[in-house]
Amino acid sequence: MNDFEAIDQLLAAAAEPAPLPPAEQRRALRAALGLSRAEVARALGVSPSTVAG
Repeated sequence: MNDFEAIDQLLAAAAEPAPLPPAEQRRALRAALGLSRAEVARALGVSPSTVAG
């Protein structure tokens, strides 16, 4: 099983999708962890502009 399949299984097992925190809070969490948009984008396999959006 690859990482994506494992994530898909976890999401399928969740009773209800959890809403994302507001953008302000997501930015604060990212900053508190010392992560740049580029680092988060790389970890998620998306572009930095997607993370910025």
